[in-house]
Amino acid sequence: MPRATADDDVRRNLQFGPFELSIGERVLRRDGHVLPLGGRALDILIYLADRPGEVIAKQELIDHVWSDVTVEEGSLRVHVAAIRKALGDGQFGNRYIANVKARGYSFVGTVVPLAGGTESRNDRSRQQGRLPPRPPMMIDRESVISEVKNKLRDGRFVTLLGPGGIGKTTIASAVGRAAAEEFGGEVYFIDLEGLTDPRHVAGAVAASLGLAFKSKDPSLELVDLVASRKLLIILDSCEHVIEAVALLAEQLYQETAQVHLLNTSRECLKVEGERCCRVRALEYPPGGSAQTAKVVLQYPAVQLFAQRVSARDGTFVLTNEEAPFVAEMCRKLDGLPLAIELAAGQVAALGVKGTVARLLSRLELLKLSHRTTVRRHRTLGATLDWSYDLLSDIERIVFRRIALFVGHFTLEAAQGVAGDPGSGTSDIVDAIAGLFEKSLLETRLDQGQPQYRLLHTTRAYALGKLEEHAELDLISLRHAQYVAEQPESLRIAPLALPKAERFTIHSGHLSNVRDEPAQ
Repeated sequence: MPRATADDDVRRNLQFGPFELSIGERVLRRDGHVLPLGGRALDILIYLADRPGEVIAKQELIDHVWSDVTVEEGSLRVHVAAIRKALGDGQFGNRYIANVKARGYSFVGTVVPLAGGTESRNDRSRQQGRLPPRPPMMIDRESVISEVKNKLRDGRFVTLLGPGGIGKTTIASAVGRAAAEEFGGEVYFIDLEGLTDPRHVAGAVAASLGLAFKSKDPSLELVDLVASRKLLIILDSCEHVIEAVALLAEQLYQETAQVHLLNTSRECLKVEGERCCRVRALEYPPGGSAQTAKVVLQYPAVQLFAQRVSARDGTFVLTNEEAPFVAEMCRKLDGLPLAIELAAGQVAALGVKGTVARLLSRLELLKLSHRTTVRRHRTLGATLDWSYDLLSDIERIVFRRIALFVGHFTLEAAQGVAGDPGSGTSDIVDAIAGLFEKSLLETRLDQGQPQYRLLHTTRAYALGKLEEHAELDLISLRHAQYVAEQPESLRIAPLALPKAERFTIHSGHLSNVRDEPAQ
């Protein structure tokens, strides 16, 4: 949120849940009634609420509030406790101020700035779950936005599915903006990333809608409060609290008639009424194709790259000399929008060729970064950390061990390399299924048999985990033994197959034979 000037502060109010904080008047109200809160506590609340989502160090708060005297940290804790008591923080799932261990405090409620305090209560409630800022331009997402709108209209309950950085939040926000008129402005966006306690999911939704709970069963009370309203509720980043979201979403779907739900997640909720819509990566130029600027700019991945570079450097024009490097970059990044945007941010400093050269290093690839308010998207490594931390123990083991495969591999191959001698195969099968469900594996059917693949960025991350667990040598040997056995087994493949199909069967193993783990 942009910092306001002193003159702006005189007229500015902040609203969160049923509360309104007047910065100019230095007053906290609930439903129009002034709440008793001391001056120091108000200073702390204003400082935190004016920077929602940020972690403010305790010493910074002390320096701001007690600039004229020296106090102990205990004084800060006393006033934060008073604020929490006034807000009913933690009651019935409502949560506003989080204590971030060893770092400081963060205001985690949804804050809506109210300029001048002239809006009606209805107008204000419609702003509670403000949609994220509109991106400069969306590339090649019109069809999926239209598909999601139609599914919402027909079934009321849709989950956008895909790996981190694929653009789920951007698409959900675009759907919300496109549907705003249909819902009379009753569109609410709730970012669940900062929510660590699943019990607070219903409270986060209620706070966004400007509601306060009075009972100890927040889910049922929320259903009662919205049962007669026509709403679109967008729940963003559900995967880390997925069971709580699934329960609440199913209740809202079953027990209301006009509440529509749009969720973004790396895996499906798997409850009644849900219709999943998998978000695909942007199409990029295939290897071996013509590589002129005119040709590669026909592909959405290259268009996004060029747009983002131009936004930073208005003089940028993709040349025929640079076109093959950009095409290679987009292939290496698998058309993943976040990865392409992060790479585009390096071009101003390194140039196109320098950026591509940097991406040849696995470690540098995962460090690609820019400043963003979304912590899980600050680097490609952070995006994958978010997914990895949600895996079961066996899924983590299989995930890092299949990193040795380049391109597509079969379930049998995964069992041969990821499984330990003497162990059963059912755990490997379940783990592969889990990795696919959590959007960490791509799949395709080849002659009726499923084949799997890790994205290049995901594979680079998994290789790092393999090294971290000191398994690289062991699994490399196991992988080499498995690959060495394949030509012999493939030699007896049906000779009646056409020559082209026999070549396809053999060529799928060439990349594994040639590959060495990226450094």
